[in-house]
Amino acid sequence: MKNLILITLLIISIGAIAQTSKKKKAYSNFKTFHIDLNNDDIVDTIILSSSLSDKTSFNRISISMSGAKKAIFKAKDQWADIQKELLTSNKNLVKSKNIFIQKTNLHTVLIMSAGTDGAGYSGEFSIINIENNNIKMVFDHGSDESIGAISVDVEMPTGLIDLENNGRLCFIYSQYGEVYKSVKGGMIGTYHPFYVFPVTDNCEYSESLSKAYNEKNYIYVDPHRHKQIEIFYPDNKKLKPRLWKQ
Repeated sequence: MKNLILITLLIISIGAIAQTSKKKKAYSNFKTFHIDLNNDDIVDTIILSSSLSDKTSFNRISISMSGAKKAIFKAKDQWADIQKELLTSNKNLVKSKNIFIQKTNLHTVLIMSAGTDGAGYSGEFSIINIENNNIKMVFDHGSDESIGAISVDVEMPTGLIDLENNGRLCFIYSQYGEVYKSVKGGMIGTYHPFYVFPVTDNCEYSESLSKAYNEKNYIYVDPHRHKQIEIFYPDNKKLKPRLWKQ
């Protein structure tokens, strides 16, 4: 009888431990921002919070905006500091390395990122579009993900720009390439184009805008042939790269 009681108590204890382990860690405030998100002259609130033990990362964003239902989004993994390529070449409407905000008369775009580590590996990259008082996560991808022939592994976010002068911001990013042979006047390396995604509620890759942007700023090659070519990178940085071998 005594053994039966001990076994019963042991089972109850194990069950209690299991229930405790299932409890989610409470979210704590990471950072808070106050900004008018929908151009109605009313200040809205963005709260970044975290249930992580890492004090430099967060995994939830809450947006309280006038004229809209409160929106909460959770990271698949985590967000941290946004890549410096985006922060140094684009104006951020808030003073932060953890969230990037830009807006036009048409919409407002928020960006969060897990950043890129020292080896060049990126983590989760997310875009929220706010338009017509609708708050929607429109882009949320991680390392090594792709959509068809298009890689959505965002290693180097370079711009959030109104390319067509219509109030629609376009997200532009690239990836790290490799140079592996020295030749007269430059180096030979891999092709790493810019990808352009107009930020809409669908946020889909635009072949036409990507083609135009690469032709102006880099070099354009059909996405299905990226791995079949080599690029000549001139030592003179004022010169554009060009096809070396295809």
